[in-house]
Amino acid sequence: MAGLGFAFAATAAAVSPPNATPAPTRPLSAPAPGEGSIGAISLTLYKNSEWNFALDIPASWNAFPADSRNSPFEVIRFFSSENGTYGLIVFREPYDPAVSPELNVEKVQQGLATNGFSNFVSGETTIGSRAVRTLDFDKKRPDGKTRSVREYFIIDGTLSYVLGFGTTDRNAMFGVYDQMAKSFTFGQTSD
Repeated sequence: MAGLGFAFAATAAAVSPPNATPAPTRPLSAPAPGEGSIGAISLTLYKNSEWNFALDIPASWNAFPADSRNSPFEVIRFFSSENGTYGLIVFREPYDPAVSPELNVEKVQQGLATNGFSNFVSGETTIGSRAVRTLDFDKKRPDGKTRSVREYFIIDGTLSYVLGFGTTDRNAMFGVYDQMAKSFTFGQTSD
């Protein structure tokens, strides 16, 4: 299940992901008032032809290989420790269309709760013309900081992509993460 082991990997080595196509960088829109600020962020379009998706990623973030110990459905992860801890894990998993998106999120929440996550808030947004369920949750780290996560559940028939964004700076990053998630496309990554 997406999110069950979402953690920031401190020991992973940077890699150039296979089948990835970087694009020119562009500035990110400024956060809305009250959302915090982490300075100027340049985004680059990341395309992955193996897993058939694309989305904007901060140019200074590094890609790391999937960690199957976290989830067999994890396909890639991106992290940065620049002025805080930030990350994204992309999951691609089968989806049973007989299960409602709301029930799917409830099942994920139950699994996360048994692993020490709390402060759950479910919501809905749109990515393109598609309605997307979201789930926010937190967990205290051993150093006393709170790791906050927002997951986006993007469902298409029998396939689901889950974007799991995490940070130690919720106020500065959740607006940025929403903009990044809204750039997500799939099935259109060939040049």
